[in-house]
Amino acid sequence: MRIRTKWHNKGREKSIEELAGVVAFNAWKMAHTTVNRMFSEGFNFQSKQQLLETVREFVAFLIQAADRMAHRRLDEEARQRFVRPLASQLIATLVDNQVEELGAGEYRPAAVAIINERLEAYADFAYVDDEPSFPLLRYFGTCVDGVLGGNNKWVIEQVAEVEAPALLKQLRRTIDDLLAQQSPPEEGAT
Repeated sequence: MRIRTKWHNKGREKSIEELAGVVAFNAWKMAHTTVNRMFSEGFNFQSKQQLLETVREFVAFLIQAADRMAHRRLDEEARQRFVRPLASQLIATLVDNQVEELGAGEYRPAAVAIINERLEAYADFAYVDDEPSFPLLRYFGTCVDGVLGGNNKWVIEQVAEVEAPALLKQLRRTIDDLLAQQSPPEEGAT
């Protein structure tokens, strides 16, 4: 999968919010591509709704991972300015896709509630050496398995041992490449 981390207009400084938008675009692409690949590999999705709910689980996982990565790379104010628009754009993209695939409806409140629930649960798990703990990865796999109704024998292992590490590698590369392009704030700038 091709990840975009370069700008056409290289002369203009990019805000942290713009960087978050690029990470959100790439994170959506990662989540959607991964779930579609799982579908084509034979994991049992019963409906478009179930497929999109699985993408939602991947989005929640990627939001928390991006937040943890940002925590190590940005000060608290910059981190908030990065994570909020990232999450907001990913939720908006999820809702747009739900409307497109499932028809008109009020999808945002449920999406926000479930993503917030997942982020709260993920906060209880440890990261070791900038990597999520195995219990966190198992929890992620269990959430995906819950959406799929327990009908896929190997989904927890697939998510925890194959999909999550690959996604984290792509996300880390994306964030590192983008943050490396950001100019440090000038002295005295607010």
